[in-house]
Amino acid sequence: MLSLVWTCYNTSIRQVGPRYLNIASELRSKIIDGTYGANQVIPSEAVLSTLFEASRITIRKALEVLRQEGYVDSRQGFGWLVVSPPLRQSLGRFSTIEDQMAEIGVRPRRKVLDSEICEPLPQISQVLGEQEMLRVRRINLADEVPFARVTVWIPSILAKDFSLGDYERSSFYELLTTRRVIKRPLSRAVQTISAIAISDEDARLLVVPAGSPALRCSRTTFDSAGEAILFSEYVFPGHMTEFVIELVGGVRSMAPSGLRLVD
Repeated sequence: MLSLVWTCYNTSIRQVGPRYLNIASELRSKIIDGTYGANQVIPSEAVLSTLFEASRITIRKALEVLRQEGYVDSRQGFGWLVVSPPLRQSLGRFSTIEDQMAEIGVRPRRKVLDSEICEPLPQISQVLGEQEMLRVRRINLADEVPFARVTVWIPSILAKDFSLGDYERSSFYELLTTRRVIKRPLSRAVQTISAIAISDEDARLLVVPAGSPALRCSRTTFDSAGEAILFSEYVFPGHMTEFVIELVGGVRSMAPSGLRLVD
């Protein structure tokens, strides 16, 4: 009777080729296996230089390879981060960004930071009138990555039966319409979007460097009679969000639509 014996040998395979390509390969593997997740800032060039015992020039060449492949990109104020498709919201649709995220397979979640009954700030009273307000601050997450700080103001009389759990499970649009709190349906909204440098507080909440680029979106929602019902403010990290609008009809100019100069 013959006995077959399999003998295994541990061999180390020496990497060949330019050093920067080997480093790019290792970093690529860490991105693919999730060690460096989407929108995550990867270690700095100085740290990578130490980890790989390579020069900064070699590290930068490796990162440039990954940039060309679409794995990473550099952002002023951030460093190098893993690229993911930006969250897109159509400006031409009267719906929540959570609805549009769900349509593309992204899991949305809301996390309440705080809420209070308060007197309106002057800019809020100009929109919603001189009455007692409920103010709710939330963080919106996409697949558990924070992408927006949201503050909503609503007349407190409209929200007297809402709970903190309601604010996390549902949008105010859903709460007001499904529970028939308002007599007339919400029919339109006016948005103003501006570029800002993110504040220290919002930077901490959204896990980005203070002062980095961001978009501020203020939104007033009206009912079918033209009465303002809600005022909300969103702050988005600039590298994670883009707004898209489709223009129809005759195009008379190549200039961006809806743009205005401010003092």
